Amino acid sequence: SQIYVACQNGRVDQALSLGFLLCWIAGDLTNFIGCYLTNQLPIQIVTAIFYVNMDVIMISQFVYYKLKNQK
Repeated sequence: SQIYVACQNGRVDQALSLGFLLCWIAGDLTNFIGCYLTNQLPIQIVTAIFYVNMDVIMISQFVYYKLKNQK
């Protein structure tokens, strides 16, 4: 939902900071690594991968709109 709204208004670079997004992806990556190393259920690993993918999309949006709004 947040990704869709950010695409519509093009203001994701003003709503979130890069530091926040990097902390967010660091947490989700450590969650994924923990799930993988402790042999969690497949649904837990898939959920962790989903969250990491959403983080990558949000960071990509942030960079795209940051560059677009600078021009």
